[in-house]
Order: sequence, then structure tokens, then C-alpha cells
Amino acid sequence: MAEPSTDRTATFYWVCSALTLVIGLFLVADIADSNSRYNATAWTGVALAAVLILALATVYAGCARGKLAMGQVVAGSFTLFHASTIAVVAAVGADILIPARDTGSLALLLPWGITYWLHNLKPAEPKS
Repeated sequence: MAEPSTDRTATFYWVCSALTLVIGLFLVADIADSNSRYNATAWTGVALAAVLILALATVYAGCARGKLAMGQVVAGSFTLFHASTIAVVAAVGADILIPARDTGSLALLLPWGITYWLHNLKPAEPKS
């Protein structure tokens, strides 16, 4: 009888994708509440943060579906994990441009931290 699979990597990536989208929803709710005082810089931050949040959620979902891998090379030795790290830093930076939202995108560190853990997790040794 075959042993049930204990690999929950895809589930963790789905959780990361969902968490990232929830963070995006909080951004939308905050924008709807306080957008009257936004200037062009704030709207640039909103647009940039939204694009980066959607990109991160898409990457995490791609990893969950098995279509992408965090170790996948994008260019040279630059991997998808490196790109996701830059996207998280850029999203946090873009969030700073939005008035009264200094730390909202810091929540993106939770799903990113999970992907960091998954990316550096060593595969189980096959049983002989």
C-alpha cells in the first residue's frame, strides 16, 4: 500500500497567495477610506503597490500549481525568489508613499517568509 504524500508545499504556496491577496484587500479598504487627501505621489504608490501585490500573489499561485519554482532562473543566477524579494521590498517602499500608511505592506513579509522557508527547505531523502 502506498504511503500518503506528506508534501504540503503546494498548500503553503496557496496560503501565501491568499494572504497576499488579503493584504491587497486591506490596502483597497484603506484607500477607499482615505483617498480624498491623496496627491500624485500617493496614487503612484497605490498603483505600484497594487501591481506588485498582484504579481506576488500570481507567482505564489504559480508555484502552488507547479508551473513555477522559486529556484527557477530568470536571468543569469537571478532566480524567481530573488525577483519576489525585490517585489516585496518595492511594495513596502511604494506603501510608504501613501499618506497615513507607513507599515501596511510590511504584512507582505509573512507570505514572503513562508516562501523563504519553502525555498530553502531541503527535500526529504528517499527511503530505500
